[in-house]
Amino acid sequence: MRDLRNVYSPPKRINDSTYSIDVMAGANITDTITEAISVARGLDAAMQFEFNDVTVTGRSDSNPELIYRDWSRALNGYIGKNVGPYPNSVLTNEEEASDARVEAQNDRRRQERQLEAEEAQRRHNLTLEGALKTAPAKMTLRNKKAWKKTVAANTDAYGGGVISFAERWARLMEGRIANGDTLEECAEEAASMADNEGITGFMYGAAVSILAHVWVHGELLRRWHNLKTQIGTEGEKANKAGGVLNPALLGISVREE
Repeated sequence: MRDLRNVYSPPKRINDSTYSIDVMAGANITDTITEAISVARGLDAAMQFEFNDVTVTGRSDSNPELIYRDWSRALNGYIGKNVGPYPNSVLTNEEEASDARVEAQNDRRRQERQLEAEEAQRRHNLTLEGALKTAPAKMTLRNKKAWKKTVAANTDAYGGGVISFAERWARLMEGRIANGDTLEECAEEAASMADNEGITGFMYGAAVSILAHVWVHGELLRRWHNLKTQIGTEGEKANKAGGVLNPALLGISVREE
């Protein structure tokens, strides 16, 4: 029997004729099917596993290609969520027609979701555009040299996305603060508003690190972020030490001595 420990759990007996394996992170479906059939051959029993909410059963003489075909069909909703161990070698005309109908429905749903997402993005962009019109035209810098150096160092799409988000975020917060809000009251909502490109958590942390060094309210933002992010007391410690939790590693946070 092959060693499955790196990707699969050891086989567990379900009953006298069937064992199961738990698929770990890092496995792929074709290898898992092959491994299950191999283990079934060694144990002289059926092997069962779940992959992406589809339960697959294989035996020593199962056809891995046919099992993969039906797994894909189940994944797409053409058939139920249990496949194997002996799929029909050829789909009937009725099965092919049913698969085609379901796929057409899937396509319509995908198109509807895409249109909904595009409309939501359009509304978000319009709201952001309106908010930026009432915000300061530029954020107020306390370290212009560091900001200029940071911008110049990040002209690629990823780093540039961080820069653009950070500037929009600071402008929105600065406008809210000028109207009487505290940073703590507006930072989270302003971040959501400023994000019109789908930034990652890493990019968010990078933006905090940048603004902490260059923006007029950066120190307040740093302290707010650390306390909001902490699980225990690490944010409090970072505030005392002058750091930022989960600091960016893009080389875009520049502290001028």
